[in-house]
Amino acid sequence: MNPHPMQLSLMGLALISIVTACAPKATPPTVDPNTMSTAIARAAQTILTETAAASSPTPTVTVTPTLTPTEAAPVSPTANATPKPPTIGNFTGCWYGPGQTYTLESNISKGARVQVLGIGSVPGWYVIRNPYFHKPCWVPASQLENLPANATTLPVMTPGP
Repeated sequence: MNPHPMQLSLMGLALISIVTACAPKATPPTVDPNTMSTAIARAAQTILTETAAASSPTPTVTVTPTLTPTEAAPVSPTANATPKPPTIGNFTGCWYGPGQTYTLESNISKGARVQVLGIGSVPGWYVIRNPYFHKPCWVPASQLENLPANATTLPVMTPGP
């Protein structure tokens, strides 16, 4: 006697249920929040730059250096002193201008070495070269450590239009 097609279907479902119930459960991998946010920022940047018709409610900002002459006292070098490179003090955002009203370029991890390009035209901000994308972006002065001795002689920079 041949089994009824309904019986075969029920036996197949029962077998699938047993197999899936006995299979080991996979645990999702843990992801570092810094790595995740940087990956998201890179993906967003790629999408925005590759889409010809993409538009953003936030205006595109370019950093234009504005030189302001200043006089600084000469700094005498100290023998055997190796200056520490400027670093980020805490996990922070790097913006296309001074603050959250501008587009976030990426987040930068605590301890990341950066190159200071200029002083922001808005007090309390510096323009650095983003260590991940190598483009200028703005960070709060409070997040920079080991500023170079000549930081006050750097050009004053303003966000673009």
